[in-house]
Amino acid sequence: MALDPPGDIGTAIGRPSSILLAQQAYVVASRNETTAAAKSRCDRTVEVTFWIADPPAVSFYSFHCSKPPISDSKDADLEVEPHVLAAEGRFVLLRTRFASGDGEYEYFLYKGDVKSPSLECIPLPEDCMLDGVNEFGILPRGDTFLLVGFYDGLMPLDYDLRIYSSEDKTWRTEKLLNPCPDVGIIIPEKVITLGEGVLGMVDFRRGMLVINLLQKSPVARYIPLPEPLPENTQKLQIYSPSASPRRFRDLACSDGVIKFIEMEHRVIVKETREIAPEKPKNPIQNGVLHDSELIWRQTQKVVESKTKMEYLMNGWWATTWTREMESDFWLPGCSIDVDDILVEDSFSKLLSGQSDDANLLFKNLNSAWPILSTDGDDILYLKSLPEFRGSNGWVVAVDLAKKTLKAEERADEAHSLGRYIPSQQIFHPCTLSKHLNITPVDPVHTINLFDTWCKILAN
Repeated sequence: MALDPPGDIGTAIGRPSSILLAQQAYVVASRNETTAAAKSRCDRTVEVTFWIADPPAVSFYSFHCSKPPISDSKDADLEVEPHVLAAEGRFVLLRTRFASGDGEYEYFLYKGDVKSPSLECIPLPEDCMLDGVNEFGILPRGDTFLLVGFYDGLMPLDYDLRIYSSEDKTWRTEKLLNPCPDVGIIIPEKVITLGEGVLGMVDFRRGMLVINLLQKSPVARYIPLPEPLPENTQKLQIYSPSASPRRFRDLACSDGVIKFIEMEHRVIVKETREIAPEKPKNPIQNGVLHDSELIWRQTQKVVESKTKMEYLMNGWWATTWTREMESDFWLPGCSIDVDDILVEDSFSKLLSGQSDDANLLFKNLNSAWPILSTDGDDILYLKSLPEFRGSNGWVVAVDLAKKTLKAEERADEAHSLGRYIPSQQIFHPCTLSKHLNITPVDPVHTINLFDTWCKILAN
């Protein structure tokens, strides 16, 4: 059944200069001034609509597909849920797959425009080799764009760039030599724009490749990242050599300055007593064996002897580093400890009402997945959850310079709703809001949208 948009659009004046865009889609037929449509390769009519909120609130997009004529019924043809692959300026790249399609992914490029937003179905390259590309970069060129996918080459010391031009609607492949083979292969986990025609392919463990796509034959430059903090180094060694540090690292660029941040969490480990199993008894000692007792014993679970480990969050601290694009060194920035952050009383009271622990503090939340603002300020966004693998929590904004915290403003009657924030959900900071003709969604309606989205995913 189709769901309506979250009511009144709100009364906020102006649009935020940047937003945090949710990666996962809200699959429903909902429309506003941002709605744009396109035909898929399998003859589906696809609609994409954006719902903008002022950070630290998260902005959403809705996705709907149907056969002509367009209907408002929920489409069951989606084999892979739509998700954002990249966002830059007025452009957002989405990927999905239809059960009735040809088995290949479908890519859609949304272009924001205050008068006439548009949606374009991106054709596949002739060899269809995009399955190995999970990270894309978008290079805006006025109203046109280049779409760049990073693909491991056939040789161990090189890469392939899969480049799509919106001007001639064609793909091409550029070979790229590995500038630092001793480090190994860079596996991008994030792609950022570093300047006009320049992309940064970020591997949060091994470093970043800087690629100028305006060069006739692109050449990559390697930038290593600062070494992990001591506790993080041990965690990466214990968990897995291939584990990603993205949970506690981020990198962004603003006005030609690259900023890097790393968090280190303090965890208290509590060990409970061993549960001693019941010593088996010789049944001959019981004398008469009643059926009821025998049946009761068969239904009892065997108590195993084990030690239970409990992990409690005890705060975190973070440090930043900066560097100019052409420099060969990192400069230390600021350091901040969660104990030094000023938390508003209203948020502290909200925390105590969302947990069995009446004394729950911000420092005890599982705050991770840092996102640096791209507005040139010192704002850090964090996902903060009461439980490590929970889903009800908040996205908060920490001012690293002022050491203050801002959480999304919400009406008192809505406090009990919590927020649906999947622990692995990725948010894409972008400036799409500058190119849309829409007023930011009022906080109360944003909550309703989150709550509805949560129910949809649960079903």
